[in-house]
Amino acid sequence: MNVIKSKYGNSSFWLDKFDTDVEEDFLTENEKQNLNLFALASRKRAIGNYVSILTGKQYPIKFKTRGDSYTDGEHIVISSKIEEPKDFDVAVGLALHEGSHLKLSDFTFLKELDVVINNKMTFDLENRLEKVGISKYQVFPLVKDILNFVEDRRIDNYVYRTSPGYRDYYTSLYDKYFNNSLVEKGLKSDEYTDETLDSYFFRLINLHSKSTRLDSLKGLREIYKLVDLRRIGRLKSSQDAFEVSWKIFEVILKNLEEIQPQGEENEEQPQQENDTQNNSGSESQEVQTSDEQNDEIGNGGSVNNVEGQKSSQSTSEPKEQLSERQKELLKKKIEKQKDFLRGEISKKTMTKKESEKIEIIDSSGSEIKTVGKGFENGWGVIHKGIDCILVKKVTQELMESDEFPFASKNYWDGGLRKPYQKEVDNGIKLGTLLSKKLQTRSESRDTIFNRQKTGKIDKRMISSLGFGNQNVFFSKDVDFYNDANLHITIDASGSMNGDKWERTLTNVVALCKAVDMISNLQVQVSLRSCFQSKPYIAMVYDSRVDSFLKVRKLFPSLHVSGTTPEGLTFEAILGEMVKGTNDVDSYFLNISDGEPYFQGRNFYYSGDSAAKHTNKMVKKIQEMGIKVISYFVSGDYDSSGYSKQLFGMAYGKTSNYIDVTSVNQVSKTMNKMFMTKV
Repeated sequence: MNVIKSKYGNSSFWLDKFDTDVEEDFLTENEKQNLNLFALASRKRAIGNYVSILTGKQYPIKFKTRGDSYTDGEHIVISSKIEEPKDFDVAVGLALHEGSHLKLSDFTFLKELDVVINNKMTFDLENRLEKVGISKYQVFPLVKDILNFVEDRRIDNYVYRTSPGYRDYYTSLYDKYFNNSLVEKGLKSDEYTDETLDSYFFRLINLHSKSTRLDSLKGLREIYKLVDLRRIGRLKSSQDAFEVSWKIFEVILKNLEEIQPQGEENEEQPQQENDTQNNSGSESQEVQTSDEQNDEIGNGGSVNNVEGQKSSQSTSEPKEQLSERQKELLKKKIEKQKDFLRGEISKKTMTKKESEKIEIIDSSGSEIKTVGKGFENGWGVIHKGIDCILVKKVTQELMESDEFPFASKNYWDGGLRKPYQKEVDNGIKLGTLLSKKLQTRSESRDTIFNRQKTGKIDKRMISSLGFGNQNVFFSKDVDFYNDANLHITIDASGSMNGDKWERTLTNVVALCKAVDMISNLQVQVSLRSCFQSKPYIAMVYDSRVDSFLKVRKLFPSLHVSGTTPEGLTFEAILGEMVKGTNDVDSYFLNISDGEPYFQGRNFYYSGDSAAKHTNKMVKKIQEMGIKVISYFVSGDYDSSGYSKQLFGMAYGKTSNYIDVTSVNQVSKTMNKMFMTKV
């Protein structure tokens, strides 16, 4: 059966959810750039998770900026080009490849490689170097290149063998740099068949190819046996890989053409060529035997190269012929292969400012969720969805950046203003009083029933057994409250500004403070509105991971802006909600001041259609065992009309209507609910 991959290739199962081009054609350049930062942050985090699983450690993943180094034992640098779908699989494969270096390569040994090589130098070796025209200063880079090849085969074999789920990424990586039709053609040709360093290097780094010809260079078969791709797993360390690499270097050195003085001819060359021709038949036969042994590995020319590969083309087959243009292209391809082995792959850079923004977004756990698929706006238009920005953890750095719409900032330095310090302080005082009423929720009450016919024996009653008393047992009933979780979601649209926001903020802080003082209660607070023509919802506080200090420090700077995407944001945050169970009472408290409304690029969310979509999301929340309570906070204007009607349609029986001056009714209601056993 043919499997049709999406545009993201093997990464589709996790990258599709970060697809940011649902309506890209309708975005401004600024909006595209901003949304792209969120997408890149999501992909960077996902790649980091893969590397973490592979290595068992959390290594920093960085986008390439000017001046960055590559894998150095401390972090991994990736290209910002992962914004293009065709590059995803290669980027993941490359990150995994570099991650395997972090796990398996000995960077301490590699940093001292020049000393190790210097200790290997002998008089005979230096004499041979002189005969073939190689300076002793060239030895280090030559051996290092050989070691890069052997070490890559060693570590890639480990990952390919132990982590089969990653194989497709490695296939994409090797298809890009090694399994190339032009390289295959070059291996079958008579190019790079004279005994020079370039020839040996080309034939060595493509030794895993099914088109390898072991008769193309003197000593290549010996090198093939030294590498022993089929048993590359025998090499357990970078030192082991080096020892093999040094032996390969010695074989190459032994077979390189010597520099002939002017006027002299190499009389031995014809005889050597004849010897090669005489031996070609046996060599070809031996390679075919090797082919048969390796058949179980799979289709040659793919990533199974890292475990051991078929090789060689019989000398009886006609040689490939390369045009001059193909020769030039092959030369460039070989250089790219060398760059890959040296870890010098060209990676698209981004500015330091963009990189800093992505780090801030990444630390907030931000994701892009496609929501509203199939939404019909009432005029017969069915939308394929819109991207919603979900921020899982608001940090001070994010609030101070341009990527957060709910922060009041100083224009001159970008720092946070605190216009609602008074409201937060009042909320803390109110919450302290509220917590005293809730203290009993964390207590348990034991009721003991004596003189029972069954249960545990009451030691005090044992003596009465001799007098015919059979009721010497007791039972104990433990009465306690379930653990509870409260998710408060607040409409942070512009219409909430003024008294509504101030009073809402005070009561939300009060609930957070009360919960902070009770052991079996947890609370999350999310704000929702829109940003850059997209629905936006942000978790500004989560008592499971945040201390109450965050409320004290950041809530005074929270303010409102934008419109009311309601159900679109609820859809995005469904996966973050705590389900209600027999052991956990879960509540979803919504505070809003209007009907669902949002207008983005080519996406109109309003009226009955938006209310019905919101109601659909409310029902999904209820199906998770979560009790929903929705408050419509009215202001100075008459809220008895169409907006109130749509609110009722959206939230159904969970709807409650309160005046702005009675917002403290919210905390009173929650207090009553917390003290009621479900």
